[in-house]
Amino acid sequence: MIKKCKRLVLFMREYHAIIKNMKKFAAVILAIMFGSLTLPALAISDVQKTSVADNCSAIKDNLKKVQKLDAKARVFLGGHYEAILNKYLTPLNVRLVENNISNVGLIENQNNFGKTKALFASDFINYQQGLEELIAMDCKNNPEGFYDKLVKVRQKRKVVEQDILKMRQMLSEQANLVKEMRGKV
Repeated sequence: MIKKCKRLVLFMREYHAIIKNMKKFAAVILAIMFGSLTLPALAISDVQKTSVADNCSAIKDNLKKVQKLDAKARVFLGGHYEAILNKYLTPLNVRLVENNISNVGLIENQNNFGKTKALFASDFINYQQGLEELIAMDCKNNPEGFYDKLVKVRQKRKVVEQDILKMRQMLSEQANLVKEMRGKV
């Protein structure tokens, strides 16, 4: 029993260090992903309509760059969230059950993290589809419609950001629950 407890404590320390590093990395990804499209929605003026129409090609090029970066970030974050769930959250709970140690908070956190990860994937697909529709729009002849769609895409992107923030919060809660349990074991 002592060996199992020592192995569990070592596993929990390694797990805590990985979670700590992932939280730092997620903050950097959030800053990169969501820093560029967080302007408030305003009514578009005649000058802005002209500017959108005149700079349509450059705007679309920038949106395509954002789309590529977001897709890479989504794959990267999605992979890391999957790894956290399958390599750390689930095995930790399995080991605890095998050692007759129960912690309802950890199990609930694992379930909520899995649900939010699935929601993140769904919301990201919704955002990407909106972005694709925006890029396909004719901003030269319809700058108002283009701007309205841009506002909607920004809102969808904000939803994805909220999903990421929820998962970061859950990882912080997980780390705190593990710290508390480490003190009890």
